[in-house]
Amino acid sequence: MANSVTQAPNREDIDPNSILALFSGLGDIYFFMKDTTGRFLGGNQLQLKKLGLNSEQELIGKTDFDFFPSYMISHYAEDDAQVIQTETPILRRVELVANTDGSVSWYITSKFPLYNRKGDCIGIVGYMRDFEQSDDAWQPYRRMNAAVEYINQHYSEAIEIEQLAKVASLSISQFERRFRKVFEQTPTRFLIRYRLTRASQILMHSDESISQIAQNVGFYDHSHFTREFRKLFGLAPGRYRREHQQK
Repeated sequence: MANSVTQAPNREDIDPNSILALFSGLGDIYFFMKDTTGRFLGGNQLQLKKLGLNSEQELIGKTDFDFFPSYMISHYAEDDAQVIQTETPILRRVELVANTDGSVSWYITSKFPLYNRKGDCIGIVGYMRDFEQSDDAWQPYRRMNAAVEYINQHYSEAIEIEQLAKVASLSISQFERRFRKVFEQTPTRFLIRYRLTRASQILMHSDESISQIAQNVGFYDHSHFTREFRKLFGLAPGRYRREHQQK
């Protein structure tokens, strides 16, 4: 009797829904696919829940701009374009993400080029991990965790790099080197961006004066606050408030 040979499956026979099913079973993974114009091709259940959707059909064809104000996602679109144009993944980027309710959360984000069967890049595939929902998400960054938590609790105060290095149990040079490796920016730049993200949420959700908000997030020079805010968000704080404050 001749031995039967099972033919290996062709990639064309792979059902992409089986990939989505895999990511749907991972409780701390937000999975998504987009085309080259930024329109969603799919997402798992956690991603749908984050966007307030009940089915994938409500997601397909939409863009981030259908769910979030432009100020929250402009740099995400830049990252998407970079992955598509260079066909180079963005791996395990640690990001502070502003939520629609005014809070901020930490995510690890990775994005990869999405190819068709001809080998052409037709979009991106990516995932995020929420630190709060994943006990092990911080494992590669444990030495930085104490410093980040210190910033969370003391961002309205004057913070010196020496203080952050001390809570991380590192020398200043070791701390700055490791921090840059993890967050792809200096501790000083990270602290400024963190404070500005907090300020953007206060501007949207309160009627406090801009000077008071600047002080509340750790800026004691109003002009410095305004310059840095405009640099990050492309708008002066007052105009930002007028365009984005919820009614």
